[in-house]
Amino acid sequence: MAKIDDVFCTLGRTKKSEFISEHIELASSSAVAEYVKSYLFDVLEDVEDDEYIANYLREKGYEVKKTSK
Repeated sequence: MAKIDDVFCTLGRTKKSEFISEHIELASSSAVAEYVKSYLFDVLEDVEDDEYIANYLREKGYEVKKTSK
């Protein structure tokens, strides 16, 4: 496993977020959380579902309001 960690550490930010997005089903949630925290917003961009993210925040007790860009 150490070799995988070594290779992963050499990847750039974009490649790391792409790898995580493409292979998310292979990892445990705790393993994903360890790496995703620094790339969370990049990964969420790949999800491309604002309502999914908004619902998660609402369930956590946050008020979510969409504004125009």
